[in-house]
Amino acid sequence: MARSLKQQAMILTLGNGFTRGLGFALHLIFARLMGAEALGVMEMAHSVGMLALTPVTAGTSAAMSRVTARHPAVDQPNVLRAGLRLNRRIALITMPVLLVCSPLLAWLLGDSRTLPAILAGIPAIALLGQCSVYNGYCCGRQDTLTPALNECAEQTVRFLLSAVLLWRLGRRSVALSAALPEAAEFAAACLALLLLRRAVHLPRSLALPSPALMKELFRLSAPMAVSRLCLTGIRTLNAVLLPMCLRRSGLSGSVSAAQFGLLNGMAMPLMMLPGIVTGAVCTVATPTVSRLEQQPRRLRRVMCQLLLAAAGIGVAASLALGLGAEVISLHLYNQRALTALLRFLCPMATLLSLQQVTGGMIAGLGLQRQSLTGTIVSSAVTLILTAWLAPLPGLRLFGAAAASLAGQTVALMWNSGILLRRLRALTAA
Repeated sequence: MARSLKQQAMILTLGNGFTRGLGFALHLIFARLMGAEALGVMEMAHSVGMLALTPVTAGTSAAMSRVTARHPAVDQPNVLRAGLRLNRRIALITMPVLLVCSPLLAWLLGDSRTLPAILAGIPAIALLGQCSVYNGYCCGRQDTLTPALNECAEQTVRFLLSAVLLWRLGRRSVALSAALPEAAEFAAACLALLLLRRAVHLPRSLALPSPALMKELFRLSAPMAVSRLCLTGIRTLNAVLLPMCLRRSGLSGSVSAAQFGLLNGMAMPLMMLPGIVTGAVCTVATPTVSRLEQQPRRLRRVMCQLLLAAAGIGVAASLALGLGAEVISLHLYNQRALTALLRFLCPMATLLSLQQVTGGMIAGLGLQRQSLTGTIVSSAVTLILTAWLAPLPGLRLFGAAAASLAGQTVALMWNSGILLRRLRALTAA
């Protein structure tokens, strides 16, 4: 059943609120049951898993949403079958490559304890890719309830299994603790895909999808996938570079892993909390902007509303994180060193909120290829500044945080320029 933009955003916001709330609680459990060192090892391995997951998930949902929204209802099942077939092909390439390269990747990360976690994350790649296809298809049909309920179920299973496994097995070794959440993710992905298949009935009598349709989906998803590969590649390189820089600054290997966990496992998830709302706005923005592309005045009005909403959410989150940094650090994470880092990094919440919504609008207008250059430039800025600032004994994590802030600022300015030029072109036409 078709729903208004506000209704779709509300449904996804409630779903995101539940899943992000569980995710935040799960990170608290990680911090308390695993410790900062194991959390750092898990985050290093997770950066590799996200890099491998990118080709099957990044751009898939947005491309499916756009193509589904632009096809009549009678042709939409063909879009779904094409998306699933294309996604399986990509997964069958990605998974063996990661399996073969996993020892090398663990060596590059500088910590062999990451290997079990990398291997444990491989089976979930194909499952999560298929889920991404289904979610994009549902959003293109203005059905946000199915993806929202599905993500709630997936996150609940992941939360419960991770908590139980860490409670029973987590203290045996750092490597095992880091791998257990990936095992829980595989079980959760199995359930998620099963539920989506039951909710979205795909007729078996459909013919094989046309090469033209699969090519269209690939053309739309590939630029965003490459863009996301740059971002996740930066995260992976950062997982290699930052501990190395911290060791160069005079810290030991175990302390460097703990510091990495402090930044990526504790501070950054807090900066992403506004995504509870802006993620929902981004998801519904893609098909909505796509439908209004030929109505420049309405498009401009909707885009301004989306940006104002994202800015308001991001600024409120930044203020809350900055003012509540001490309470969060001492009472939630029991890490006094986190206080100053949160206060320094809190503007990131605003940048991420705006970047997420502008990315959704760019996907809706089919301009992913134009944003790719900006992603590469911003990623290079982040890496260069991290390599320069993080080894300095007086900066360390604050240097890495400053590099991330600078990179996100460059990316946001680039995407804003793309949207502004596109609006002017549509208005003049």
